[in-house]
Amino acid sequence: MPVELKLDANKILHKQFEGSKPGYNSLQVDTFLDTVISDYENMEKYIESTDAKVKELTSLTETLNSKLSRTEAELAVMKEKMKNIADNENASLSNLDLLKRISALESALYKAHIDPNTI
Repeated sequence: MPVELKLDANKILHKQFEGSKPGYNSLQVDTFLDTVISDYENMEKYIESTDAKVKELTSLTETLNSKLSRTEAELAVMKEKMKNIADNENASLSNLDLLKRISALESALYKAHIDPNTI
């Protein structure tokens, strides 16, 4: 949210007031000072809102970093579990192959009129 300031350093530095007999025109000086005060109030409000937003975003960042750390830890655990599952899957396939071979050998023994249970 940009701050709309009516003055800048250059305008303040080069401000010329019309003189009156005893000095400056007090109405012009008061009007100018009201503008300066208004700018300072706007700047203070902007700074307060910006500080609040920074605190909010900092808190959100900390929360998200915490969640990220937990998620990365969970991911590492899951990767390890998946590795173990993959190892078991290979063993299961190997066992399945052995069972198929045993079944084929039993079938061959039955065809040769030999009971595999008596061997």
